Amino acid sequence: MSDAYEHLDELAALVQRRFPDIAAIRPAGARILYLLRRGEGALYVLWDSEKGEYAWYGPDGRGPYLGPDALTAVEAIGEALAR
Repeated sequence: MSDAYEHLDELAALVQRRFPDIAAIRPAGARILYLLRRGEGALYVLWDSEKGEYAWYGPDGRGPYLGPDALTAVEAIGEALAR
C-alpha cells in the first residue's frame, strides 16, 4: 500500500473491529483518521508517508509513532486508550 488513504482505511477497519466503542472516521479526502469515543475528546492518527508509519496527530503536529503496519498501530492505540 502506498496511498495514505488506504493505510488509514485499513487502520479504521481494524480499530472498529477491535474496539467497537470507538468510531474510526476518515472524512472524504482527509489524510487524518478521527478516533471518537462517547464522552471523550477525539484522537487523531495520520499516515506519515516519509517514515512509512502511523503517528498520533495533535495541536503540536505529529506525535509519537504507532508503528509501520495497522496491527502494530492498533495495539499502540489500545494501550493509549487503556490509560
